[in-house]
Amino acid sequence: MKVYLVRHGETDENATGIVQGWLDTSLNEKGLKQARFIADKFNEDIEAIYSSDLKRASRTAHEFVLKYRNIPYTEDSRLRERNFGEASGTHRDSHDWEQFWSLNDSVSIEGAETLDEFTKRVSNFLDELKQKPYDSVLVVAHGGVLNRMQAILDPDHSHVPHKNASIIQIKV
Repeated sequence: MKVYLVRHGETDENATGIVQGWLDTSLNEKGLKQARFIADKFNEDIEAIYSSDLKRASRTAHEFVLKYRNIPYTEDSRLRERNFGEASGTHRDSHDWEQFWSLNDSVSIEGAETLDEFTKRVSNFLDELKQKPYDSVLVVAHGGVLNRMQAILDPDHSHVPHKNASIIQIKV
């Protein structure tokens, strides 16, 4: 199955370095333009659209739903960004992200989701997706989710920053 992974458009928090995680932030004007542009530019045959249920992703997905009106659309909380606990709403420079992402079964930030929990959640979504009768789907989510999917499918994958409103294709 071909899976097109789309990172949501820009938010004010992205632009100013605020950690979002499960904060339900909205696209800013630039993010709305990015979502419209990327959906307009995308011309692949897809059979379903999946999106994180957080506003920044679902609003980005909305542009694809308008274009592909006759295919199923599903919002799924398993596609949410990693929960960053007490770091949510703070500036990204005030945290040791290298340590945070290197620990699998514990966290350096209070209330955050462990990497194992995050991986299990995303893996569960991928396992369910594999059971679907589709040849090609679109998934709109968050940078951390896109990287986690890539790491699950390819253990040699190294973290790549995904720009807002970017698209990559993977095989599931």
